Amino acid sequence: MLLYLIAPLLLLAAIFLYYGFTIAPWRLRVKNYKLKLSKTLGSFAGKRIVFFSDIHLGPNFNIQHLQQFCRLILSQKPQLILFGGDLLEEKTDLSSQSFKAGIIKELSLLSDFCPCYAVFGNHDVESLKNRQYTTEVIEASGFIILQNSWAEIDDLPLYGFENASHDQPEFVDNADLNEDSFRLLLCHEPDFVGKVKPVQGNSLYLSGHSHGGQVTLFGLPLILPDLGRRYVRGCHQLNDKSQLLISNGVGTVHIHARFCARPDIIVLDFPEKI
Repeated sequence: MLLYLIAPLLLLAAIFLYYGFTIAPWRLRVKNYKLKLSKTLGSFAGKRIVFFSDIHLGPNFNIQHLQQFCRLILSQKPQLILFGGDLLEEKTDLSSQSFKAGIIKELSLLSDFCPCYAVFGNHDVESLKNRQYTTEVIEASGFIILQNSWAEIDDLPLYGFENASHDQPEFVDNADLNEDSFRLLLCHEPDFVGKVKPVQGNSLYLSGHSHGGQVTLFGLPLILPDLGRRYVRGCHQLNDKSQLLISNGVGTVHIHARFCARPDIIVLDFPEKI
């Protein structure tokens, strides 16, 4: 009698494990968001941004996966591409020149298509070797790294913070803007944004880091990283005019499985002018 009870449970567990390790990590989806009219700025009206985070290139997410991923991004026909950090994982082979060249080749396809900006993730800067490698790869790929700095793309103010786990993020503003001016901000760790809220005015923060929980009990996260525990996934209203949007990321880390936390890229569409 006990065997009849245990056997279905073991089969169910095997199915869940197979799905979590071999199918779910590759069910990448595109999540579309249309911004409000209050966030329409001049030349960016009607344009599109693609935001992605947490690739974690290595033995699991390899160059072939990156190639397919970059083509998915290009198929969205963005006018701006933003990377939220974590190019690396613990098992990334930093000594392989062919692997490094392959990353640069594929990411360069993105910067050849449109302007690309990035911030560092915690795995990118957890050691001096990682920081140097990530900096070399991202810059050689044509991405501009923002570290407590801002860039003006046409008339869109874009800000990027230093990594909150290992550096000292702070908000350095454009003195020409007022509180009502829209600001788009990149910060790898969502809990830093939610706690500090550097910009109180008209703003949208983009973060990753949490992987949406990566492995969840039907949506309830089982393991979450530091600074990714309060704000885990989706869109959060921080105050009247400020929102935080979190990507589930693309790759995996530590446990190379996902369950009820599909990987994604985020597509932001600015509405047309009225």
